Amino acid sequence: MERKENLKIRLAAQSDFSWILSLYAGATRKMRDEGIDQWDERYPDREILLQDVERGEMLLLTMDGKPVSAVVLNAEQSPEYEAVEWHIGRVDPPGVIHRLCVGAQAQEKGLGKRTLEAAERRAYSLGYRTIRLDTFTKNPAAVNLYESAGYSRAGIVTFCKGTFICFEKLLDGET
Repeated sequence: MERKENLKIRLAAQSDFSWILSLYAGATRKMRDEGIDQWDERYPDREILLQDVERGEMLLLTMDGKPVSAVVLNAEQSPEYEAVEWHIGRVDPPGVIHRLCVGAQAQEKGLGKRTLEAAERRAYSLGYRTIRLDTFTKNPAAVNLYESAGYSRAGIVTFCKGTFICFEKLLDGET
């Protein structure tokens, strides 16, 4: 008989921090092994992740009590976003998703989609009606995740690691 996992979404706490570091380190290694040079020891680093937790901006998806994925939601847009011609319009402020991470051992199980949907629900409950985000052009799994979740391409930005696709989505509260 197949065991059903006990999945829960919640805000990250400081007591989760060692799990969070391990989660991001494992995902970063897996991306590197796959030739995706998106994250490294400088980004996202310990200070950035700790700040996400301390500000109450990081959501965790847990399986049997252990974090298996994380995502950050806030209103912080990169300055590079100013050059993007957003199609939905300038709904102020849009929610912005950062650092969606599925642990290396938990990938390809639909958990990225569940984490993204949880972030969208939280965004809507906080009053955001539009979500914006960016992802590395050389990360096909992430590009596919956002497109399959109904995000539209809005433009391209360049960061130190290369070219990133900007995505946006109008929230309807149905996620």
